[in-house]
Amino acid sequence: MTRVLTPAAGPTTTPAVAFGLRALVLAAALAAGCAAQSRPAGPGPRPPDAPSETPRNTASGPATLDEMLAKPDFDLPRALLLFSEKYYPPLAGKVTHDTGIEAKLERFDAYARDLRAALRRDTSGRQRLRTLREFVHGKLGLRFDAADPNGHDPENLFFDRVLQNRRGYCVTLSLAYIVFGQAAGLDVKGVRVPTHFVVRFADKEPDGRPWETLVETTTQGEPQDDTYYWAKHRFSTTSVEAGAYLVPLSDREIFGTLYNNLAGLVHLRGDHEAAVRFYDRAIELAPANCEALYNRGVVRRKLGQDREALKDFNAALRIDTNFVHCYLARARLLYESGEKVQAREDLGEAMRKRPDWPEPQMLNAIFLAKDGDLDAARAAFLKVLAIDPGFNAARLALAELERSRGNHAEAAKWEREAGRQ
Repeated sequence: MTRVLTPAAGPTTTPAVAFGLRALVLAAALAAGCAAQSRPAGPGPRPPDAPSETPRNTASGPATLDEMLAKPDFDLPRALLLFSEKYYPPLAGKVTHDTGIEAKLERFDAYARDLRAALRRDTSGRQRLRTLREFVHGKLGLRFDAADPNGHDPENLFFDRVLQNRRGYCVTLSLAYIVFGQAAGLDVKGVRVPTHFVVRFADKEPDGRPWETLVETTTQGEPQDDTYYWAKHRFSTTSVEAGAYLVPLSDREIFGTLYNNLAGLVHLRGDHEAAVRFYDRAIELAPANCEALYNRGVVRRKLGQDREALKDFNAALRIDTNFVHCYLARARLLYESGEKVQAREDLGEAMRKRPDWPEPQMLNAIFLAKDGDLDAARAAFLKVLAIDPGFNAARLALAELERSRGNHAEAAKWEREAGRQ
Protein backbone atom coordinates (compact mmCIF):
# COMPACT_ATOMS: atom_id res chain seq x y z
CA MET A 1 0.00 0.00 0.00
CA THR A 2 1.00 3.60 -0.21
CA ARG A 3 0.14 5.92 2.58
CA VAL A 4 -2.23 8.86 2.46
CA LEU A 5 -2.80 10.48 5.80
CA THR A 6 -6.19 11.08 7.32
CA PRO A 7 -6.28 14.68 8.51
CA ALA A 8 -8.21 15.59 11.61
CA ALA A 9 -8.75 19.17 12.69
CA GLY A 10 -9.69 20.45 16.09
CA PRO A 11 -13.19 21.60 17.04
CA THR A 12 -14.59 24.90 15.89
CA THR A 13 -17.81 26.49 16.99
CA THR A 14 -20.79 28.14 15.31
CA PRO A 15 -23.69 29.81 17.14
CA ALA A 16 -25.88 26.82 16.35
CA VAL A 17 -23.73 23.82 17.01
CA ALA A 18 -20.13 22.82 17.69
CA PHE A 19 -18.81 20.71 14.84
CA GLY A 20 -15.20 19.66 14.88
CA LEU A 21 -13.84 18.52 11.57
CA ARG A 22 -12.65 15.62 13.72
CA ALA A 23 -15.99 14.10 12.75
CA LEU A 24 -14.71 13.69 9.22
CA VAL A 25 -12.80 10.45 8.83
CA LEU A 26 -11.24 10.32 5.38
CA ALA A 27 -10.38 6.97 3.86
CA ALA A 28 -6.68 6.43 3.28
CA ALA A 29 -5.74 7.40 -0.24
CA LEU A 30 -2.08 6.65 -0.29
CA ALA A 31 -0.68 5.16 2.81
CA ALA A 32 2.76 3.96 1.88
CA GLY A 33 3.20 6.42 -0.94
CA CYS A 34 5.04 6.18 -4.24
CA ALA A 35 6.12 8.49 -7.02
CA ALA A 36 7.34 8.03 -10.51
CA GLN A 37 9.50 9.14 -13.34
CA SER A 38 10.74 6.83 -16.02
CA ARG A 39 13.68 4.47 -15.59
CA PRO A 40 16.04 4.72 -18.59
CA ALA A 41 15.54 1.81 -20.94
CA GLY A 42 18.29 -0.73 -20.62
CA PRO A 43 19.59 -3.17 -23.20
CA GLY A 44 16.52 -5.35 -22.73
CA PRO A 45 15.96 -8.50 -20.69
CA ARG A 46 18.92 -10.85 -20.30
CA PRO A 47 18.48 -14.53 -21.12
CA PRO A 48 17.34 -16.40 -18.01
CA ASP A 49 20.62 -18.34 -17.86
CA ALA A 50 22.84 -15.24 -18.10
CA PRO A 51 25.00 -14.41 -15.08
CA SER A 52 23.71 -11.86 -12.63
CA GLU A 53 24.69 -8.28 -13.42
CA THR A 54 23.72 -6.90 -10.03
CA PRO A 55 26.39 -4.32 -9.04
CA ARG A 56 27.94 -4.74 -5.62
CA ASN A 57 30.17 -1.66 -5.42
CA THR A 58 33.12 -3.92 -4.80
CA ALA A 59 35.71 -1.63 -6.37
CA SER A 60 35.66 1.02 -3.67
CA GLY A 61 33.69 -0.74 -0.97
CA PRO A 62 29.99 -0.47 -0.23
CA ALA A 63 28.50 2.98 -0.67
CA THR A 64 26.45 4.58 2.06
CA LEU A 65 22.70 4.85 1.61
CA ASP A 66 22.90 8.60 1.00
CA GLU A 67 25.65 8.12 -1.59
CA MET A 68 23.52 5.59 -3.41
CA LEU A 69 20.45 7.79 -3.35
CA ALA A 70 22.38 10.55 -5.06
CA LYS A 71 22.23 8.45 -8.24
CA PRO A 72 19.13 7.58 -10.32
CA ASP A 73 19.84 3.83 -10.22
CA PHE A 74 22.11 1.77 -7.97
CA ASP A 75 22.51 -1.55 -6.20
CA LEU A 76 18.90 -1.73 -5.09
CA PRO A 77 19.18 -4.83 -2.84
CA ARG A 78 22.10 -3.34 -0.89
CA ALA A 79 20.31 -0.01 -0.56
CA LEU A 80 17.21 -1.75 0.81
CA LEU A 81 19.31 -3.47 3.46
CA LEU A 82 21.08 -0.22 4.37
CA PHE A 83 17.67 1.46 4.69
CA SER A 84 16.56 -1.29 7.06
CA GLU A 85 19.78 -1.14 9.06
CA LYS A 86 19.40 2.62 9.48
CA TYR A 87 15.70 2.97 10.27
CA TYR A 88 14.30 -0.32 11.51
CA PRO A 89 15.88 -0.46 15.02
CA PRO A 90 14.72 2.99 16.19
CA LEU A 91 11.29 2.54 14.64
CA ALA A 92 10.72 -0.96 16.00
CA GLY A 93 12.40 -0.21 19.30
CA LYS A 94 14.71 -3.19 19.07
CA VAL A 95 18.04 -4.22 17.62
CA THR A 96 18.17 -7.19 15.28
CA HIS A 97 20.77 -9.88 15.76
CA ASP A 98 20.44 -11.53 12.37
CA THR A 99 23.13 -11.94 9.72
CA GLY A 100 24.87 -8.92 8.25
CA ILE A 101 24.31 -7.24 4.93
CA GLU A 102 26.91 -9.23 3.01
CA ALA A 103 25.47 -12.55 4.15
CA LYS A 104 21.99 -11.41 3.17
CA LEU A 105 23.20 -10.33 -0.25
CA GLU A 106 24.77 -13.74 -0.77
CA ARG A 107 21.42 -15.31 0.07
CA PHE A 108 19.72 -12.95 -2.40
CA ASP A 109 22.18 -14.08 -5.08
CA ALA A 110 21.37 -17.71 -4.31
CA TYR A 111 17.66 -16.96 -4.66
CA ALA A 112 18.33 -15.29 -8.03
CA ARG A 113 20.28 -18.34 -9.23
CA ASP A 114 17.39 -20.61 -8.26
CA LEU A 115 14.92 -18.40 -10.10
CA ARG A 116 17.16 -18.21 -13.17
CA ALA A 117 17.40 -21.99 -13.26
CA ALA A 118 13.62 -22.36 -12.98
CA LEU A 119 13.12 -19.92 -15.87
CA ARG A 120 15.16 -22.03 -18.30
CA ARG A 121 12.25 -24.33 -19.01
CA ASP A 122 9.95 -21.45 -20.02
CA THR A 123 9.39 -20.48 -23.66
CA SER A 124 7.03 -17.49 -23.32
CA GLY A 125 6.57 -14.37 -21.25
CA ARG A 126 3.41 -15.75 -19.68
CA GLN A 127 5.27 -18.84 -18.54
CA ARG A 128 8.09 -16.74 -17.13
CA LEU A 129 5.62 -14.61 -15.19
CA ARG A 130 4.02 -17.77 -13.81
CA THR A 131 7.45 -18.99 -12.69
CA LEU A 132 8.20 -15.63 -11.06
CA ARG A 133 4.87 -15.71 -9.23
CA GLU A 134 5.54 -19.24 -8.01
CA PHE A 135 8.98 -18.18 -6.82
CA VAL A 136 7.77 -15.14 -4.85
CA HIS A 137 4.64 -16.64 -3.33
CA GLY A 138 5.67 -20.31 -3.33
CA LYS A 139 9.40 -20.65 -2.68
CA LEU A 140 9.68 -17.41 -0.68
CA GLY A 141 6.18 -17.86 0.76
CA LEU A 142 5.33 -14.16 0.67
CA ARG A 143 1.77 -13.10 1.45
CA PHE A 144 -0.14 -9.87 1.89
CA ASP A 145 -0.44 -9.00 5.59
CA ALA A 146 -4.22 -8.66 5.91
CA ALA A 147 -3.79 -7.77 9.60
CA ASP A 148 -2.08 -4.51 8.58
CA PRO A 149 -4.24 -3.06 5.79
CA ASN A 150 -3.27 0.54 6.61
CA GLY A 151 0.48 -0.03 6.85
CA HIS A 152 0.92 0.71 10.54
CA ASP A 153 3.32 -2.17 11.26
CA PRO A 154 6.99 -1.29 10.66
CA GLU A 155 7.70 -4.98 9.97
CA ASN A 156 5.99 -4.54 6.60
CA LEU A 157 8.12 -1.57 5.48
CA PHE A 158 11.56 -3.16 5.52
CA PHE A 159 12.47 -5.66 2.80
CA ASP A 160 14.58 -8.03 4.87
CA ARG A 161 11.92 -8.14 7.59
CA VAL A 162 9.30 -8.99 4.98
CA LEU A 163 11.44 -11.85 3.65
CA GLN A 164 11.94 -13.12 7.18
CA ASN A 165 8.31 -12.80 8.27
CA ARG A 166 6.94 -13.89 4.87
CA ARG A 167 4.36 -11.15 4.79
CA GLY A 168 4.26 -7.56 3.66
CA TYR A 169 2.20 -4.96 1.81
CA CYS A 170 2.11 -3.86 -1.80
CA VAL A 171 5.41 -1.99 -1.92
CA THR A 172 7.58 -4.59 -0.23
CA LEU A 173 5.87 -7.53 -1.95
CA SER A 174 6.51 -5.80 -5.26
CA LEU A 175 10.16 -5.35 -4.30
CA ALA A 176 10.54 -9.14 -4.21
CA TYR A 177 9.41 -9.27 -7.84
CA ILE A 178 11.74 -6.42 -8.77
CA VAL A 179 14.87 -7.47 -6.87
CA PHE A 180 14.85 -11.14 -7.81
CA GLY A 181 13.17 -10.77 -11.20
CA GLN A 182 15.70 -8.22 -12.43
CA ALA A 183 18.61 -10.30 -11.05
CA ALA A 184 17.28 -13.26 -13.06
CA GLY A 185 17.16 -11.23 -16.28
CA LEU A 186 13.47 -10.33 -16.39
CA ASP A 187 12.04 -6.93 -17.35
CA VAL A 188 10.28 -6.11 -14.08
CA LYS A 189 9.66 -2.57 -12.87
CA GLY A 190 7.69 -0.92 -10.10
CA VAL A 191 4.87 1.52 -10.83
CA ARG A 192 2.53 3.49 -8.63
CA VAL A 193 -1.21 3.96 -8.78
CA PRO A 194 -3.09 6.03 -6.21
CA THR A 195 -2.58 4.62 -2.69
CA HIS A 196 -0.97 1.56 -4.18
CA PHE A 197 2.11 0.01 -5.77
CA VAL A 198 2.22 -2.71 -8.44
CA VAL A 199 4.68 -4.32 -10.85
CA ARG A 200 4.89 -3.97 -14.62
CA PHE A 201 6.14 -7.16 -16.29
CA ALA A 202 7.23 -6.99 -19.93
CA ASP A 203 8.34 -9.86 -22.18
CA LYS A 204 7.55 -11.43 -25.56
CA GLU A 205 5.15 -13.99 -26.93
CA PRO A 206 6.64 -17.13 -28.54
CA ASP A 207 6.15 -15.48 -31.96
CA GLY A 208 8.18 -12.46 -30.86
CA ARG A 209 5.30 -10.05 -30.27
CA PRO A 210 5.72 -7.78 -27.22
CA TRP A 211 3.57 -8.65 -24.23
CA GLU A 212 3.22 -6.89 -20.89
CA THR A 213 0.92 -6.81 -17.91
CA LEU A 214 0.59 -5.28 -14.48
CA VAL A 215 1.01 -7.65 -11.55
CA GLU A 216 -1.08 -7.26 -8.39
CA THR A 217 1.35 -8.55 -5.79
CA THR A 218 -1.16 -8.41 -2.91
CA THR A 219 -3.26 -11.12 -4.60
CA GLN A 220 -0.55 -13.68 -5.31
CA GLY A 221 0.60 -11.95 -8.49
CA GLU A 222 -2.74 -11.75 -10.28
CA PRO A 223 -2.27 -10.11 -13.72
CA GLN A 224 -4.22 -6.91 -14.37
CA ASP A 225 -4.32 -4.39 -17.17
CA ASP A 226 -4.06 -0.62 -17.00
CA THR A 227 -7.81 -0.10 -17.40
CA TYR A 228 -8.47 -1.93 -14.13
CA TYR A 229 -6.52 0.68 -12.17
CA TRP A 230 -7.85 3.60 -14.22
CA ALA A 231 -11.41 2.53 -13.45
CA LYS A 232 -10.74 1.83 -9.78
CA HIS A 233 -8.79 4.98 -8.89
CA ARG A 234 -9.88 7.51 -11.55
CA PHE A 235 -6.60 9.40 -11.55
CA SER A 236 -6.05 12.07 -14.18
CA THR A 237 -4.10 11.88 -17.41
CA THR A 238 -2.00 14.78 -16.12
CA SER A 239 -0.76 12.55 -13.31
CA VAL A 240 0.55 10.02 -15.83
CA GLU A 241 2.09 12.74 -17.98
CA ALA A 242 3.80 14.14 -14.87
CA GLY A 243 5.19 10.71 -14.01
CA ALA A 244 3.13 10.11 -10.89
CA TYR A 245 1.24 6.95 -11.88
CA LEU A 246 1.64 3.99 -14.26
CA VAL A 247 5.18 5.06 -15.19
CA PRO A 248 8.18 2.81 -14.43
CA LEU A 249 10.09 3.95 -11.37
CA SER A 250 13.78 4.56 -10.97
CA ASP A 251 15.52 3.21 -7.89
CA ARG A 252 15.45 6.70 -6.35
CA GLU A 253 11.71 6.94 -6.91
CA ILE A 254 11.16 3.58 -5.27
CA PHE A 255 12.93 5.00 -2.24
CA GLY A 256 10.69 8.04 -2.49
CA THR A 257 7.85 5.64 -1.79
CA LEU A 258 9.70 4.03 1.12
CA TYR A 259 10.47 7.42 2.70
CA ASN A 260 6.83 8.46 2.28
CA ASN A 261 5.75 5.37 4.18
CA LEU A 262 8.45 5.85 6.80
CA ALA A 263 7.20 9.40 7.32
CA GLY A 264 3.67 8.09 7.80
CA LEU A 265 4.79 5.72 10.55
CA VAL A 266 6.72 8.49 12.31
CA HIS A 267 3.70 10.78 12.00
CA LEU A 268 1.47 8.15 13.61
CA ARG A 269 3.82 8.14 16.59
CA GLY A 270 3.41 11.88 17.05
CA ASP A 271 6.76 13.15 15.79
CA HIS A 272 5.42 15.55 13.18
CA GLU A 273 8.69 17.44 12.68
CA ALA A 274 10.55 14.22 11.83
CA ALA A 275 7.67 13.20 9.56
CA VAL A 276 8.06 16.43 7.58
CA ARG A 277 11.79 15.77 7.19
CA PHE A 278 11.09 12.30 5.80
CA TYR A 279 8.43 13.70 3.46
CA ASP A 280 11.01 16.26 2.31
CA ARG A 281 13.31 13.36 1.47
CA ALA A 282 10.53 11.47 -0.32
CA ILE A 283 9.76 14.48 -2.51
CA GLU A 284 13.45 15.15 -3.18
CA LEU A 285 13.81 11.58 -4.45
CA ALA A 286 10.53 11.59 -6.38
CA PRO A 287 9.29 15.11 -7.19
CA ALA A 288 6.17 13.77 -8.94
CA ASN A 289 4.97 12.00 -5.79
CA CYS A 290 1.76 13.95 -5.30
CA GLU A 291 0.81 11.70 -2.39
CA ALA A 292 3.92 12.69 -0.44
CA LEU A 293 3.14 16.36 -1.17
CA TYR A 294 -0.40 15.89 0.12
CA ASN A 295 0.80 14.00 3.19
CA ARG A 296 3.35 16.69 4.02
CA GLY A 297 0.61 19.28 3.73
CA VAL A 298 -1.55 17.36 6.22
CA VAL A 299 1.29 17.21 8.74
CA ARG A 300 2.22 20.84 8.20
CA ARG A 301 -1.34 21.79 9.09
CA LYS A 302 -0.94 19.96 12.38
CA LEU A 303 2.19 22.04 12.97
CA GLY A 304 0.23 25.23 12.27
CA GLN A 305 2.04 25.84 8.98
CA ASP A 306 -1.05 26.58 6.90
CA ARG A 307 0.70 28.63 4.23
CA GLU A 308 3.20 25.85 3.55
CA ALA A 309 0.41 23.25 3.66
CA LEU A 310 -1.56 25.18 1.03
CA LYS A 311 1.50 25.19 -1.24
CA ASP A 312 1.78 21.41 -0.88
CA PHE A 313 -1.91 20.87 -1.65
CA ASN A 314 -1.67 23.16 -4.69
CA ALA A 315 1.40 21.30 -5.96
CA ALA A 316 -0.26 17.90 -5.49
CA LEU A 317 -3.36 19.01 -7.41
CA ARG A 318 -1.27 20.34 -10.27
CA ILE A 319 0.12 16.82 -10.67
CA ASP A 320 -3.17 14.93 -10.25
CA THR A 321 -6.22 17.04 -11.01
CA ASN A 322 -8.44 14.18 -9.79
CA PHE A 323 -6.87 13.95 -6.30
CA VAL A 324 -10.14 14.04 -4.36
CA HIS A 325 -8.64 13.72 -0.87
CA CYS A 326 -6.45 16.71 -1.64
CA TYR A 327 -9.46 18.77 -2.78
CA LEU A 328 -11.11 17.97 0.55
CA ALA A 329 -8.01 18.89 2.56
CA ARG A 330 -7.63 22.17 0.70
CA ALA A 331 -11.34 22.90 1.11
CA ARG A 332 -11.04 22.50 4.88
CA LEU A 333 -7.98 24.72 5.04
CA LEU A 334 -9.64 27.43 2.94
CA TYR A 335 -12.89 27.25 4.91
CA GLU A 336 -11.10 27.63 8.23
CA SER A 337 -9.14 30.55 6.77
CA GLY A 338 -12.39 32.34 5.93
CA GLU A 339 -12.18 31.64 2.17
CA LYS A 340 -15.57 29.95 2.07
CA VAL A 341 -16.31 30.53 -1.62
CA GLN A 342 -13.07 28.88 -2.70
CA ALA A 343 -13.59 26.13 -0.14
CA ARG A 344 -17.01 25.39 -1.60
CA GLU A 345 -15.50 25.25 -5.08
CA ASP A 346 -13.02 22.59 -3.99
CA LEU A 347 -15.73 20.66 -2.17
CA GLY A 348 -17.97 20.82 -5.23
CA GLU A 349 -15.15 19.47 -7.38
CA ALA A 350 -14.66 16.56 -4.96
CA MET A 351 -18.39 15.80 -4.91
CA ARG A 352 -18.58 15.81 -8.70
CA LYS A 353 -15.56 13.58 -9.13
CA ARG A 354 -16.56 11.00 -6.50
CA PRO A 355 -20.33 11.10 -5.88
CA ASP A 356 -20.02 7.52 -4.62
CA TRP A 357 -17.70 8.47 -1.73
CA PRO A 358 -19.11 9.40 1.68
CA GLU A 359 -16.24 11.76 2.58
CA PRO A 360 -17.20 14.69 0.29
CA GLN A 361 -20.79 14.47 1.48
CA MET A 362 -19.57 14.41 5.08
CA LEU A 363 -17.54 17.57 4.64
CA ASN A 364 -20.50 19.22 2.93
CA ALA A 365 -22.67 18.35 5.95
CA ILE A 366 -20.07 19.77 8.32
CA PHE A 367 -19.84 23.03 6.37
CA LEU A 368 -23.64 23.34 6.42
CA ALA A 369 -23.74 22.73 10.17
CA LYS A 370 -20.96 25.23 10.84
CA ASP A 371 -22.88 27.79 8.75
CA GLY A 372 -25.97 27.20 10.89
CA ASP A 373 -28.11 25.47 8.25
CA LEU A 374 -28.95 22.52 10.48
CA ASP A 375 -31.84 21.13 8.45
CA ALA A 376 -29.67 20.91 5.34
CA ALA A 377 -26.82 19.51 7.43
CA ARG A 378 -29.06 16.79 8.84
CA ALA A 379 -30.13 15.79 5.33
CA ALA A 380 -26.50 15.73 4.22
CA PHE A 381 -25.43 13.51 7.14
CA LEU A 382 -28.23 11.12 6.24
CA LYS A 383 -26.98 11.10 2.65
CA VAL A 384 -23.57 10.03 3.96
CA LEU A 385 -25.20 7.03 5.63
CA ALA A 386 -27.16 6.23 2.50
CA ILE A 387 -23.85 5.98 0.62
CA ASP A 388 -22.02 4.13 3.39
CA PRO A 389 -24.17 2.73 6.24
CA GLY A 390 -21.01 1.96 8.20
CA PHE A 391 -19.79 5.57 8.31
CA ASN A 392 -20.17 6.07 12.05
CA ALA A 393 -18.78 9.60 12.07
CA ALA A 394 -22.05 10.70 10.47
CA ARG A 395 -24.06 9.08 13.28
CA LEU A 396 -21.99 10.83 15.92
CA ALA A 397 -22.36 14.11 14.05
CA LEU A 398 -26.13 13.62 13.92
CA ALA A 399 -26.13 12.98 17.67
CA GLU A 400 -24.22 16.23 18.21
CA LEU A 401 -26.59 18.11 15.94
CA GLU A 402 -29.75 16.78 17.62
CA ARG A 403 -28.40 17.50 21.08
CA SER A 404 -27.68 21.10 20.07
CA ARG A 405 -31.35 21.41 19.13
CA GLY A 406 -32.52 19.95 22.43
CA ASN A 407 -33.54 16.59 20.92
CA HIS A 408 -31.76 14.50 23.54
CA ALA A 409 -33.72 11.31 22.89
CA GLU A 410 -32.91 11.48 19.17
CA ALA A 411 -29.26 12.21 19.98
CA ALA A 412 -29.10 9.17 22.26
CA LYS A 413 -30.59 7.02 19.50
CA TRP A 414 -27.81 8.00 17.07
CA GLU A 415 -25.16 7.35 19.71
CA ARG A 416 -26.61 3.91 20.39
CA GLU A 417 -26.60 3.13 16.67
CA ALA A 418 -22.98 4.25 16.43
CA GLY A 419 -22.06 1.90 19.27
CA ARG A 420 -23.74 -1.03 17.55
CA GLN A 421 -21.86 -0.60 14.28
